[in-house]
Amino acid sequence: MDTQNVIFYLPSSIFVILAFFFLLLWRLGLSSSWQWAAGFAQTACGFALSSFPIEPTFDQFVSGVFYTGAAYCYGSAILIHFAENKWWPVRRPVAIGFMVPHTYLVLVEPSLRLDLFLIEMVFAFLLGFSVWKVAPKAKPAADLALVAAGALVVVDCLIRGILFTFVFRTSEAMSDFLHSAYNISVHVTTITVCLLFPFGAIAAMTAAAIDRHRHSAGRDPLTGLLNRRGFNAAVEGAGDAIGLSGAVVLCDIDHFKQINDTFGHATGDRVIVEVGNRLSQLQDDRMHIARFGGEEFVVFMDSAREDDAARWAERARRHLAASDWSAAGITGQVTASFGVAEMKRSLIDPAIERADRALYLAKVAGRDRVASASSLRSGQRDFVATTSDSAACSMNAPG
Repeated sequence: MDTQNVIFYLPSSIFVILAFFFLLLWRLGLSSSWQWAAGFAQTACGFALSSFPIEPTFDQFVSGVFYTGAAYCYGSAILIHFAENKWWPVRRPVAIGFMVPHTYLVLVEPSLRLDLFLIEMVFAFLLGFSVWKVAPKAKPAADLALVAAGALVVVDCLIRGILFTFVFRTSEAMSDFLHSAYNISVHVTTITVCLLFPFGAIAAMTAAAIDRHRHSAGRDPLTGLLNRRGFNAAVEGAGDAIGLSGAVVLCDIDHFKQINDTFGHATGDRVIVEVGNRLSQLQDDRMHIARFGGEEFVVFMDSAREDDAARWAERARRHLAASDWSAAGITGQVTASFGVAEMKRSLIDPAIERADRALYLAKVAGRDRVASASSLRSGQRDFVATTSDSAACSMNAPG
């Protein structure tokens, strides 16, 4: 097999493999959409008509439909990957409207040169529009590589369309396409420059899958909040070599065992989720909220003082106490107790321990209240006397 035959047969084989590969990725949940596989499959079909021609007019008409469909799918896949608006009112009319001039230039007034130009321009628009829309969102290196590869394909289409329409004018006859310089150019750039596009997509998907794994590893599966691992990783970024400065707030749902015993564990889970949602509604940019297990939540407030954290905790306490819990299956009120501790250039764990002792004080003092670690230092003797009287019913701060 000579070099020219290799050039003509290779693209269709490559894109068939890519179509099956991306379909497998989608079935495994590693690809963001099936449109990648559909795009590569249609590209393979378009090239197959060059490798195994049937009839010139038929080949030109059908391959134009395949290439336009592929461009639409590529554009959709890119938009989905970046969680961007699908822009159907803009993209669909172009893809569907393409059929009118395409039909005219192939079946009514045949012009291979103008039809090839039409296909290149529509392909460039459908792919280029999506690349343009997602470019501002491309921050990771893999996403930037995908955007750059897509832009390279768009430039390739534009240059080839202009050159072979206005400079090296392609023949008007459909039968001349197979051995034309245009066709050779398409195959050469496809197996060289344009292969960066699927590899860019693979790199972007791999990076996204890794990010999803990291995200899920640091998240509580019930509430979607940070878990202990994710919380520790998040607060590490707020400190320096000496330690952290800010405040810690611990939140514990009151009488949670009673909720489980009365309404069932499924309702208890819904209460935990709703408490997490309500705390998140009060979250700002300097805060990290996590579920540490059971009915306990922890909040780190970067650069906050204890009184700032206590005011936020009081706001959260009132918000929970005033909420309607009927959607979670609770007919009465759900409350929570809070413990607050400040930290200055120290580690997070000692602050959590101080906040936990303050939380215990809030529990034994009657629940549904906020206690600060500073109150332990100022009234330690009174606190010890109170807790020893209440030890029988309050040990380990139940519920």
